[in-house]
Amino acid sequence: MKWHSIPIDEVLSGLKSGQKGLSYDDAASRISEYGPNQLESPSKPSALKIFLGKFKDYMVIVLIFAALISYIAGESTNAFVILGIVILVAIIGFFQEYKAERAMEALRDMVAPEADVMRDGKMSTIPASDLVPGDMVFLEAGDKVPADARIVEETALEVIEASLTGESLPVKKDIEQLTEEAALADRKNMVFMGTIVSYGNCRAVVTATGLATELGRISGMIKQRQTDPPLKIKLEHLAKRQALLVFVIAAIVFVLDASRGSPIMNSLIAAIALAVAGVPEALPFIVTLALAFGTQAMAKKNAIIRRLPAVETLGSTTVICTDKTGTLTTGEMTLREIQTFRTIYVDGPGYTPVGSFSEQGRLIDPQEKDLVRLLKIGTLSNNADIEKANGNWRIVGDPTEGAIIVAAKKAGILEEIRASSTRIAEYPFDSDRRRMTTVDEMQGVGRIVSMKGAPEAVLGRCTRIVRADGLSPLTKEDRMTILARADGMAGGALRVLAFAGKSLESHDPLEMDFVESDLIFAGLAGMMDPPRKEVLDAISVSKKAGIRTVMITGDHRLTAKAIGKELDIGNGEVIEGSDLERMSEPDLQKRINEVSIFARVTAEHKVRIVEALKKRGNIVAMTGDGVNDAPALKASDIGIAMGKTGTEVTKEASDMVIADDNFATIVGAVLEGRRIYDNIRKGTTYLLAVSFAELATIFVAVILGFPIPLLAAQILWINVVAEEFPAIGLALEPAHAQIMTKKPRDPKESMPSKSLLIYTLGIAAAIVTGTLGLYMASLQMGQDLSYARTMAFVGLGFFTVYNAYSCRSLDESIFSMNPLGNKTLLIGIAGSIISILAVVYIPFMQSIFLTRPLTFESWGMVLGAGLLVVVAAEVMKKVLPGLRS
Repeated sequence: MKWHSIPIDEVLSGLKSGQKGLSYDDAASRISEYGPNQLESPSKPSALKIFLGKFKDYMVIVLIFAALISYIAGESTNAFVILGIVILVAIIGFFQEYKAERAMEALRDMVAPEADVMRDGKMSTIPASDLVPGDMVFLEAGDKVPADARIVEETALEVIEASLTGESLPVKKDIEQLTEEAALADRKNMVFMGTIVSYGNCRAVVTATGLATELGRISGMIKQRQTDPPLKIKLEHLAKRQALLVFVIAAIVFVLDASRGSPIMNSLIAAIALAVAGVPEALPFIVTLALAFGTQAMAKKNAIIRRLPAVETLGSTTVICTDKTGTLTTGEMTLREIQTFRTIYVDGPGYTPVGSFSEQGRLIDPQEKDLVRLLKIGTLSNNADIEKANGNWRIVGDPTEGAIIVAAKKAGILEEIRASSTRIAEYPFDSDRRRMTTVDEMQGVGRIVSMKGAPEAVLGRCTRIVRADGLSPLTKEDRMTILARADGMAGGALRVLAFAGKSLESHDPLEMDFVESDLIFAGLAGMMDPPRKEVLDAISVSKKAGIRTVMITGDHRLTAKAIGKELDIGNGEVIEGSDLERMSEPDLQKRINEVSIFARVTAEHKVRIVEALKKRGNIVAMTGDGVNDAPALKASDIGIAMGKTGTEVTKEASDMVIADDNFATIVGAVLEGRRIYDNIRKGTTYLLAVSFAELATIFVAVILGFPIPLLAAQILWINVVAEEFPAIGLALEPAHAQIMTKKPRDPKESMPSKSLLIYTLGIAAAIVTGTLGLYMASLQMGQDLSYARTMAFVGLGFFTVYNAYSCRSLDESIFSMNPLGNKTLLIGIAGSIISILAVVYIPFMQSIFLTRPLTFESWGMVLGAGLLVVVAAEVMKKVLPGLRS
């Protein structure tokens, strides 16, 4: 039922309750009907289940198969090495994802533990979990709202709903009946579970508990299953294709070789060698290593990765959906503009009381009379304060009032005003009066009246105005001009307050009507939650990188539009939540790529926007800090939570946490994500080229009737040891200069892409040519089979080294790059060469791998043939422009 849209007496009757609440007996029967007032705690997988789940990936299964084949072939040592790699990959993935699903527990922690409630006509304090619909609760400043409820009566009630609705300011509540269509953020006669009362008090009748509350609905949305990240899907497809290719070719070789009369065991050994050759044993390890090292680099830049695949996903992001409050903005209400008889701008955003005042581009003395007069009125009619805690300034009280206090401290007048004043009377703000008035005794001055509030409310109590040349009567034209200025300021996303005051004689009465009459209008002040300074540059860099920024906020249309204009987001068009409610799915699909600002939206709206963007083929990152952002973070391809201001719910629902709450940090994380994905592409190309070459070398040799040129043990040594060292270096290749000027790659791009597959096959062809050439040349030169196989083994190992260095960039010539730009790769290449030399020259290794020392002439042939790989790589970089994507 739409409890906000019906009269209070109908609400009470509909809930079978009354002004005195429920009886204990009635409440007991209802709790059996509605259940406890708590959020469901879903079952979580055990640590063992998470660990075992790491062995379900196709590439890991292929690796286990390779280990089994190696063991059957008698290569037990290499089998154990492969299994060791599998276990290491599983352990890294386990520790990264162990805490991945805790959003529901965080939501439960947000619920108030106790509640003040009317039971049997008396006020009692009970566990919040015992609340039921129909209970009459009492709330006051500082309370966490324990359930959704309709307000029955209130006194100056204000509630902080930023975590639920995105509204950046405390919401002033009332008891007025609303329309059915009122958005969640506009339901001012309701209070919601998990929000906080910041001012005043109220009595309210509970309308929903547990999962039926707005917070409960969000918890249900968070439970939706998250789709697998693109990289995981692509690697699984790659593993399936590779496994199928290996099986088919191994079967063909086995059948062909056996049909020629070869012993079955020899044919099986040939097939086993092919199977081992076709599995890139190092690929899962290198991918995990690149992601893991990437998370360390990002953590140093304040981007904490909670799930490894999120790194790659961030690098392929095409749209960043961002909340406004606390993400694009500072989250600190700041006074920015003052209108007296002139326009004064205030510099220095945030709560730090350091800044300046200017008029028409020139600095002015903050002690000038009109400025001091307005700030003095704002300071006296104020209950907020500013304090420094843990090295940071913060506001105690209402943020809007706090902005005035900060401005007064910037002007250097706050302490003097407070030291010389004593409050005598206060007439607080409420929704009807829309103004606050105080009377203070000022040392050496006497009694003065200070009023602040909505412009029309304050103007209605004024008869005079301060001009540059002194006091004069306030005319009708003055009132129209002032209201027009206020509207203009509001159109710029400023929250506008008017200020007025007067002097009182000591014998004057303190009745409210007298005090609030015949006031002198002092001016207007506009406050807003300002954009972060670094965000504009970050958005500009994102645009150059082909990444679109979409603002999704629970704030008002005008505020969102003004922030969007200031940060160059979108074209000025704004869609509100009410518009989304009326919009069909096809209509939203048509508009989703045109509109970049969404205002007054709920948690459900945010999820719908994210899903619409994904349906248009976008890879969507969603940033946020409030509970209302958590479902959208879950629905996106990568959820990004704010570390400082973010709720625990949001952090647990996210894939990445920005520790400094800085939108610009996301751009740095995108760069790192692109670097990591590029390095995974390089590593994949490097490893697949060698695997394809090994497959083709054995396949061609068997087809032509030659003995197998490489033994299974030799192939495994190349794949598991010699290949591994350069692959680690490629995983750590630094970012290249132009990485953030490229457009995001096509999210549907396969791994490897068509152009990358052509490049990989071209390199493989060069390696096959060189390896078979060295092998056959040795046989023709009269060398025995063991020596010829050694030539093939050493040739393949050195071609792997040449290939690794060429893969440093897939679109730049290696001759244009700094040769010392990746020292880890150089060390890896040295390690690879040493591992190959060890097999050839250490006696006990010779006996294991059946190798022979090579002559100088043979070494010259190996090193010369290796240039085939370099030439092939340089040519294909020129003729395959698709490699640049």
